[in-house]
Parts: sequence; C-alpha cells; structure tokens
Amino acid sequence: MRIAVFAIALVTPFLASLFYAVLFPGTKFGNAFYSGVKFFLLLWPMVAVFFLLKEKGTHLDRPREHRKSLFPGIGFGIATVGLLVFLIKGTPLGAVVDDNAANIVTFVEKLGVAEHFLWFALFISFAHAALEEFYWRWFALGEGRKLMSFGWANLIAGVGFASHHIVILNQFFPMGWALFLGACVAIGGMVWSWIFHRYNSILGPWVSHMIIDLGLMWVGWEVLQG
Repeated sequence: MRIAVFAIALVTPFLASLFYAVLFPGTKFGNAFYSGVKFFLLLWPMVAVFFLLKEKGTHLDRPREHRKSLFPGIGFGIATVGLLVFLIKGTPLGAVVDDNAANIVTFVEKLGVAEHFLWFALFISFAHAALEEFYWRWFALGEGRKLMSFGWANLIAGVGFASHHIVILNQFFPMGWALFLGACVAIGGMVWSWIFHRYNSILGPWVSHMIIDLGLMWVGWEVLQG
C-alpha cells in the first residue's frame, strides 16, 4: 500500500501537467486539470496517510526545530534568487528568456491569469509554495523514507518534484533548457528535503520556496511587461 501511495504521489502531478500544459492548453478542460491538481495536492496526502495507511503522520519521532530551519532556508532562498538574477543578466539564459518571451506570455494568457498576474504571483509564492512543501516534503518524502534510505527517497522525490516543472518549462523553452532548469528544480527540491529531514520542519523549506517563487514571479512580470 505504501509503495502504491508513494508512486501515485510521484506521477500524478506529472500526468496532470500533460493535460493542462500539452494536450489541452487554454481550454476549460485543461484548466480544470490545473485547478484540480491543486486540490489533489491537498487531499491525497490526508486520504493516503490517515485513511489508507492509518498513520498519525509522516514526521520523525524527534523535536520539530522550526526556528532553526529558517536559517538555511532563508539563506538558500536568497542565494538562489541571486543566482537567478546573475543567470538572466550575465549568461545566455537571459537571451533564451527574451527569445521565448512570447511563449511565456501565451501560456500565462491561456491559464487566464494575465490580467490579474499580481494576485496569481502572490498565490503561487505564498499559498502554493506551502501546498507544495506539504505535499512533496511532508508527504512524498515522508512516505519515501519509510520505504528506503533518506538519500534514495530524497533523489526520487526530487525527480518527481521536477517532472511536472519540466513539462511546463518545455512550453517556454527548448527541451535542452527545460531539462537543465528542471534539474535545477530537482536540486532545489532536494535541498528543501534535506532541511525538512534535518530539522523535522517544513517552515524553513516553505520560506525558502516562497523567496525563490517571488523571484521567479518577478521574472514573469518583467516578461509580461515586455
């Protein structure tokens, strides 16, 4: 049962992204998958953990060090945003973003959020970042480390976390860049998983995730403004 729960957690966001980003982009049917997968991220962990596996939770049997988790989380978030700015301003990635700006604008318009992008950016950066940390760190990694060593669980959960991001990134950029940026997402997810595992808290990973998403939303805003 735990293997099935873990496998479903890994592949469902990826499969949903194929529907809303590749097969039916800009349609009511496709956008329903985009909204529906957000509910899935919230509901599936609770159904799987509390009803199917009948557990009290996925946490470790040691204290939760919420405050201590903030230091590496904030540090990693700030460093990543700094690296993002450098890559866009000082490397070929900036030209890639410029050359594919129309694709980014089209994707945002098809989601129906272009006219209220600021609210969308705040939702993604705060609420959605918290939801993803709950799903990928507390739930997916939490169940994975009960099946295997933390190292393997971290790697597999990191790849799962990156998989649907690669699908979306490929709508903006050529596959080579999508894979490169997707690998960066996987590494980021693995760092957040390490912080979660080390301090038994999703607070640090969430704040870190929030900082980085705000940086990414700033890039999206710059693209939308031309």
